[in-house]
Amino acid sequence: MNTIGNFFNGRIARTLLSANNFIILASSVIITGILSYFLRHWRDRGTHLVYNEVIAVLTLFIYLIAMVLPALKSYRGYLLPLNMALTYLWLTSLIFSSQDYAGNRCRYFSPNTTRHCGLKHTVQAFHIIGFVFLLFNTIQEALMWASYRRENQQHGAVHGGGDPEKDRPLTNATGTTTGTTQGTTGGAVPGLIYMCTHL
Repeated sequence: MNTIGNFFNGRIARTLLSANNFIILASSVIITGILSYFLRHWRDRGTHLVYNEVIAVLTLFIYLIAMVLPALKSYRGYLLPLNMALTYLWLTSLIFSSQDYAGNRCRYFSPNTTRHCGLKHTVQAFHIIGFVFLLFNTIQEALMWASYRRENQQHGAVHGGGDPEKDRPLTNATGTTTGTTQGTTGGAVPGLIYMCTHL
């Protein structure tokens, strides 16, 4: 179990996560560039095109930061919720680009359409790549987070299993302390001082 936990939080897992982040960043850069060209030269800007551009630009800015995070030893898959959301958004972008550009449909969504089929198929291909690696990221971050939580629970069971409320000395109605771990009455006062300073 510890070996599995060390793997998901180790250098290999972080390297794979960084590689995934780089591929997602590169995909979003390529899609942003092509769709920006489309938005600049097309008069008919459909909602699919605008949506895909917004998601690509949003991913681009997020993964500029996410590229650095796996290098930090304290990172434990904190981008899992964001990865899940972006996976859904990229799946939607993939559906939109497939509806508009797949097969011969690329000829019917812009003027001078025959020249742009290659670019449209490129957008569709990088939507697939980005979505697949976002899905990989989500799975890997979930495993990393689960491994971190499991390690914390095991560490707490070994080192912090005692209940601090049960370990406190009891005080009776006259204010005398009883039930301390010290063997004599004289040892109770240093015990109280120690506990008060560590509360």
